[in-house]
Amino acid sequence: MISIGIVGASGYTGEELIRLLLVHPEASLDVLTSRTYAGKCVDDIYSFDTKLEKDFLEPVTDNLLSCDVVFFASPNGVAMNMAKELIENNVRIIDISADFRIPDVDTWEKWYGQKHACPELIKESVYGLPEIKNQKEKISKAKITANPGCYPTASLLSLLPIISLIKQQRIIINSTSGISGAGRNLNPEKLFSPGADNYQAYAIAKHRHYPEMLSQINLINKDIDLLFVPHLSSIERGIYSTHYVTLPNLDLKQLYNTYNDYYQDSEFVRILDQTYPKLSQVDKTNNCIISLFESSDKNEASNLVIMSAIDNLIKGASGQAIQNMNIMFSLNETQGLK
Repeated sequence: MISIGIVGASGYTGEELIRLLLVHPEASLDVLTSRTYAGKCVDDIYSFDTKLEKDFLEPVTDNLLSCDVVFFASPNGVAMNMAKELIENNVRIIDISADFRIPDVDTWEKWYGQKHACPELIKESVYGLPEIKNQKEKISKAKITANPGCYPTASLLSLLPIISLIKQQRIIINSTSGISGAGRNLNPEKLFSPGADNYQAYAIAKHRHYPEMLSQINLINKDIDLLFVPHLSSIERGIYSTHYVTLPNLDLKQLYNTYNDYYQDSEFVRILDQTYPKLSQVDKTNNCIISLFESSDKNEASNLVIMSAIDNLIKGASGQAIQNMNIMFSLNETQGLK
């Protein structure tokens, strides 16, 4: 059994992690931390199908040193302040926050507005999107796996098969997240409260997922920039992303083959044939569904429209984190997720 600790176990992502790991045959949920509920019984706060009969602990390193792996479902800035001691004690880390997602320290500090506490460990971390070619081998050896953000997961999966084919341009991405994407501590004055019937754009040219996506894309093609416009919807959960790409001599049938070939060994990605994705198709799953459409303007320019859908709390966070754990501990990557 894998001894597991979760820092930030009382947030949306932490709660989803617990729910999934309770049915994972190789997982032992040994340490659950929460600043809000420290000292309180988990079963008094949340109703899971299985009783946990344990208390939330304070999120301090000493409480986690006996674990094989620690998930950080915590605010940005927590993991980086605990990572060094955990790694020195042979505890592996899966960080669902953003502390290790961006490989360039200066870029990270610019976008997150603080000094990184352990920049030397960024070089040792591995970006945890298993569908990137040859990434699973890197994840399997990682001491720190940086779980991707929800928006980058949907967009990178949409673009990876064709990034090397795209000429210099600025790709437009319109993405919509369910209200759970804003976290359990959402400030309703900034956006809107859960349950409200609403939809709006936010953080145009300011969202921290932009440099994360761009850093991964530029590893493959340095001629690409992004115009990323996120939106928040009052639906409960899900990410729906639409991507607009200009491709010369666009052959849609050939592109379908390109996508299917790229994802032929991917358990959780499916390419739809001329069908619009629906969030209901991925609800509470670790799946990503992708569709391709062609649109040509009057000047004969070929435009590819790529649509994708994921569950922001599963493939966009907790489910992908467990997928990474499975790879890190040499398990079938679908274990506990099918």
